[in-house]
Amino acid sequence: MIYLLSTEGSIFTHLHENILFGVSMLVLFGLLGGKLIERIKFPKVTGYILIGILIGPSVLTILSHEMVENFTIIRQVAIGVIGYTIGLELKFRKLKKTGKQVTIITFAQALITAVLVCMAIVSYLTVTGGDHIWTYGLVLGAIATATAPGPIVAIVKSYRTKGPVTDMLLPLVALDDAIGIMLFAVMLSIGTTILGAGASISTGALLLEPLIEIALSFGIGAFLGLAMTFTLKKLNRDDDKTLMMIILGFVFLGIGIGQVVHASAILLPMTIGIVLTNMIDEKYEHRLSGSVDLFAAPILLGFFTIAGAELNLSLLLVAGAMGIIYIVFRVIGKISGAYFSAKIVKAPPTVVKYLGFTLIPQAGVAIDMALTAELRFEEMPGYGYIGMEIMTIVLAATVIFEVFGLIIVKTALSKAGEIDVAKTSWSSQQKA
Repeated sequence: MIYLLSTEGSIFTHLHENILFGVSMLVLFGLLGGKLIERIKFPKVTGYILIGILIGPSVLTILSHEMVENFTIIRQVAIGVIGYTIGLELKFRKLKKTGKQVTIITFAQALITAVLVCMAIVSYLTVTGGDHIWTYGLVLGAIATATAPGPIVAIVKSYRTKGPVTDMLLPLVALDDAIGIMLFAVMLSIGTTILGAGASISTGALLLEPLIEIALSFGIGAFLGLAMTFTLKKLNRDDDKTLMMIILGFVFLGIGIGQVVHASAILLPMTIGIVLTNMIDEKYEHRLSGSVDLFAAPILLGFFTIAGAELNLSLLLVAGAMGIIYIVFRVIGKISGAYFSAKIVKAPPTVVKYLGFTLIPQAGVAIDMALTAELRFEEMPGYGYIGMEIMTIVLAATVIFEVFGLIIVKTALSKAGEIDVAKTSWSSQQKA
């Protein structure tokens, strides 16, 4: 203590480097941001992200770059919980009614979004005399398909939404990630191949890696889901504390194994949830997510506050025209793709009208894709700048989609009549 006080400013330096201090700032400032934003009828999650931007490296630097990087475990746990929560909503008896519609809408909106963004980028670069127009178009078009499940799940949990749009939305965002990963693998391979330097790597070879990732995710997740179900049936399921510890134990196990074998961080825990919810008695279903809600609340709050802290506002100034085109045509693609495909499969009117608006958020998966592209182009002498520009565009777009996308999702679900305005806190304990 004497040492800390004797060195000018050192106590603040040590606090700035202390991980527990950083976690406390996440929780306390996150709560503040959520409460303030709620006063103007915006989603709490938007408040978490905005306060994260404020206390992050881009503004006040209460959380430094190094501190934000040290929050990896919070991100990992949050993504696992989000995946598990999505899985619990994918009940086969419900999917019998909507499964075909979900599949068609997911493929259609992803394809339409990819084509629109790709052609818009290609047209712009053609008019302005840009280079490597198809490489930019294909890669950015593929990345545009990704939808962030985390913010969507947070809104659904926060407002306890129920109805046709919610029933369609949760399985759709889960399938959307798998489709996006596969499409990106193909488009990145084609995009690098047409440059010439990447011709030695075939589309089939690049496609094999995401296929293995998806297969591992479903296989390991199914095994752990069966093991969890067996354990729950053997132990006392009337004890919520025991139920919570078993669920967290298996979800954490899935996250850990997934990291080692490079499985999908969202698909593996999602599969655990799918197996569990379809094998357990219906009377226990409401407790499968409710039992971990109190544990998950500060984790998810921290996750979205971190997401805000990671956003670099200066990128908005350097993304340029391609960044604006990417944002505008991705939004058009998601909305129009969902609208027309939902109309074709004769989905309920609220699904036709509002589903596309709920698909606008974009974050982690898209950034992972952009990072993969950046690393791939770095390996190609003379083309590294392409990866850097793609990463800048995606990161800048993420700032917009993270902040405004959540407001749009909440508004769409509200207009669809699926928000229970009397119950608005996923951090409060759900009543059975």
